Amino acid sequence: MSERLLETFREKAEQVARVPAFELIEAAGRARRRRRHVAGAATAAFVLATTGILVVTDEPSAPPQPADKTDGTSLVTPYPGNQGRALDEGTYEFELPDPSLPDVRFTLPPGWNSWVGPNLFEGFRDEEAGAKEPGWYLGLLILDVRSIAQRGCSTTDLTGQDPATVVQAFTRADRLRVTSGPERTVRFGRPTTHLRLQEQGPSGECLNSVLLFGAGGSGITYFGRGTTFDILVLDLDGRPLVLMSTWTRGTPPAEVDSLLRVVDSIELVERE
Repeated sequence: MSERLLETFREKAEQVARVPAFELIEAAGRARRRRRHVAGAATAAFVLATTGILVVTDEPSAPPQPADKTDGTSLVTPYPGNQGRALDEGTYEFELPDPSLPDVRFTLPPGWNSWVGPNLFEGFRDEEAGAKEPGWYLGLLILDVRSIAQRGCSTTDLTGQDPATVVQAFTRADRLRVTSGPERTVRFGRPTTHLRLQEQGPSGECLNSVLLFGAGGSGITYFGRGTTFDILVLDLDGRPLVLMSTWTRGTPPAEVDSLLRVVDSIELVERE
């Protein structure tokens, strides 16, 4: 990875997530190129921002652990969060910071990565991961959205706002263009608004690189021109819950279909 990419990563990682030590980046990539893939090993990696910056370390994959709530027919694993490691195939339960919101249960195919939400990018399943910048990225984000960047270099505060206000903020988001919707529907047994947006690239007027912030301070950056944001805003008795599927330009259609199947598998699990 070039010094330019490392410097860009340092700047943006401060806004988004804690990352492994920088000196491990190149070492992990070289180690993968020297050896064959070993069953049971995992690559910890994630992609940030418009250049597709990749950070890699090797870490053993933790075995699935039963969640407190299971459906009695399958093993449910608490989603590990931003651990940067390979995820086993199976069903996971995502817990939002606000205890009044339900847990979100979903099923992943093999070979996905543990970030703020589950994601996948070119090369992650291969032993050559870390050898080059990935050409595409996709992921699912489950968000209690608190703010969204708006046109005119402003930000809208969405704390305590209703689902309709969140939808409106997405339609006015900086650098994004609505390509479909908003359309009212029902998903997962809840009233839902569906819309799809496409990133247009920076206008040159605003320096902000962060699209939105969720509860707990997690910031989500822009991913690059042509990126698709497929957004479901669920109405949970007046509380908005955002499910955002994202894929960059050039993502293979089969991988996009896989992502949308993960979304279709979602169940909302009320907390006791």
